[in-house]
Amino acid sequence: MSSYEVSRFVQKCQKERDEAFRREESARDKLKQLDISTRSHIQELKAKLKEVTSESKSLHRTVKKLRLELGLEENPRFTGKVTKDIIKELQEQEEQCSQLKEENTLISVQLREIIPVLTQTQKQKAEVEKQLEDLEKKMRQLQNENNQVSQLLEDSQKVNNELEKANIMLKKSIEDAKHYTNRSVQTTTSIPVTLQSSYKKIPRDLGNSHSILERRKLSVDRQNCSPTTGGSTHKTYLSSAHS
Repeated sequence: MSSYEVSRFVQKCQKERDEAFRREESARDKLKQLDISTRSHIQELKAKLKEVTSESKSLHRTVKKLRLELGLEENPRFTGKVTKDIIKELQEQEEQCSQLKEENTLISVQLREIIPVLTQTQKQKAEVEKQLEDLEKKMRQLQNENNQVSQLLEDSQKVNNELEKANIMLKKSIEDAKHYTNRSVQTTTSIPVTLQSSYKKIPRDLGNSHSILERRKLSVDRQNCSPTTGGSTHKTYLSSAHS
């Protein structure tokens, strides 16, 4: 190996040594900076840890106080449950409340749609009630008219019964008059022939008997006329009552 090659090899080694020194110095500087930053970060983390620990202790005391105030320690529902479980359960209840709120919104929309239908139904109900009231009034009027017609029929029946009684009495009086007339005729014809001459000598009595018979016939004729008129008025009354 020549001296030239040796010198070049030595120069190369010197360069590598110098470069290694520079890398070492830069690495040492970086390590120092990293150490400094790490220490500062560790100090910050320690400070944060202390702060978080103090906050955790404070929150723990606050949670314990709130559990006592809310009665969670005495409530069997939350007995044996940690705060995490209680918070989870409360979150589930909050979700249920949100769902109920959405359902309430949908129900409100449906109610707004149903309100016009209910209003229309109320109007129809009022109209139907009014029609029912009118029908009840008409029914009462018809009932009153029916009662009046029944009363008129009863009155006409009473009048008819009275007329029938009067007719029976009239027939009886006519039969009595006929019977009396027949008896008077039989009495005249039953006088013996020997006594008829003496009987004819009394014209006044005979005239009086004839006048009595004529008066009876006139009274009977008048009675015959009166029931006929009464019957016609009764028929007219019945026809007006039925109409």
